[in-house]
Amino acid sequence: MNEQISKLLASAAQITVAAGDMIDAAREGEISPHDNVGSGETLTVLVDGLRLLILAMDDDEATQLHGALVKFLEDRSCP
Repeated sequence: MNEQISKLLASAAQITVAAGDMIDAAREGEISPHDNVGSGETLTVLVDGLRLLILAMDDDEATQLHGALVKFLEDRSCP
């Protein structure tokens, strides 16, 4: 499997996890500060999935968006 396909599959896995978290919150009828959506974990996973998708696309026009996503992730990981 080549690197582009690996990144695409990793992206799909991350985005699927984030979608599952959002579905769970919707089923519960609220976003709690203690669940993955309310704590921001879902957003971090979703953004990481988008980052992987941008890397898989290997598109020069996506460079600016990629930089913004990386900055977002770095800011979220530092307390």
